[in-house]
Amino acid sequence: MKNPFVYGMEVSGDAFCDRKDEIKEIARDIENSHNVILFSQRRFGKTSLIKEVFRTCSEKGVVTIYVDLYPAVNEEKFIQIYAKAIADSIHGTLTKGFKGLGDFFKRLRPSVSYDDKGQLDFSFLIDSENMPLSLEDVLETVKRYADRKKKKVAVCFDEFQQIGLFETDILEKTMRSFFQKHTNVAYIFMGSKKHLIQDIFNNPNRPFYRSAKSFPLGKIKKDELIAFIFDKFKTTGKTVTIDLVQYLIETCEAHPYYVQFLSHIVWERTMEKKNIVQKDITMALELLLKRETATYQTALDGLSLKQKQVIISLSKKSSEDKVLSKQFLKKHSLPSISTVQYSLNYLVDNDLIDKENGVYTIIDIFFKRWLSQL
Repeated sequence: MKNPFVYGMEVSGDAFCDRKDEIKEIARDIENSHNVILFSQRRFGKTSLIKEVFRTCSEKGVVTIYVDLYPAVNEEKFIQIYAKAIADSIHGTLTKGFKGLGDFFKRLRPSVSYDDKGQLDFSFLIDSENMPLSLEDVLETVKRYADRKKKKVAVCFDEFQQIGLFETDILEKTMRSFFQKHTNVAYIFMGSKKHLIQDIFNNPNRPFYRSAKSFPLGKIKKDELIAFIFDKFKTTGKTVTIDLVQYLIETCEAHPYYVQFLSHIVWERTMEKKNIVQKDITMALELLLKRETATYQTALDGLSLKQKQVIISLSKKSSEDKVLSKQFLKKHSLPSISTVQYSLNYLVDNDLIDKENGVYTIIDIFFKRWLSQL
């Protein structure tokens, strides 16, 4: 029997847990052509969520375009990625050949090639001397399509914070100028590096300042998560109590990815028996930490001595502790406040910790548990 708990990849259908309220709200925003900033910690399921939203919107006739900007390292690569995503969604890539692409792209030239598996693929050639015109062309294509077909369009830019790493803000300025005129297109800006994407939209010196609705993605409702995990065990022939499922979820601090991860290991370890007991969860957690030790040790080895001190102290702090207080610094033999603050900033910038309402937390809860044992 297949393990019912899926982690580390996009999920849909029966593998997708709840988020009904979020799907409904974002779908309404798209219907009203509102732009949305969807952000959270890594592994909260943003991509799976937006694709569920897009499925809902597609059933109502909305054209959806998903754009993964993670590989975008400059403006030229952005244009190529966005143009291909548009072509995939509104034209069907090579299934219809290149006929019709010229109706939408005025300056971009499609080019056929073979990928590393020998399959036909295509990309767009860009005249680097006329980069601004090529950028304007691809940004305006979606509106041209929406107007011509009289359809509503939703575009999701995943890992949108990548554009903030470009050498100039030309792309930001150009996008903002065009997007504010696109009344029949909704743009969803997603990001997992919260400090970067929030700076793009909350910094008054940035072009996208206050240009979209902020939608922080929180944890799945606890009752829904308990019911989901309990049902997965039950429908695969396992006997488990609600209290035990709640214990598993609390062990994972209700983080959706880690709940699925630990549940997956528990299920694998109990394949030969029906009843699940607390010891199974405890042993699964020990196995998980053992498997991840090499990864966690590498992450720790990459830090300076002061950064190591700070992150280890964070793993042992209570909910009442204030990280920059004299008491906390003294308790963990930490250096000066300024030195600790510098280390905290470094850890945030490198996605090892998160800062929310002035509170610092280690993002990977199992890394935190591993560190707390040092």
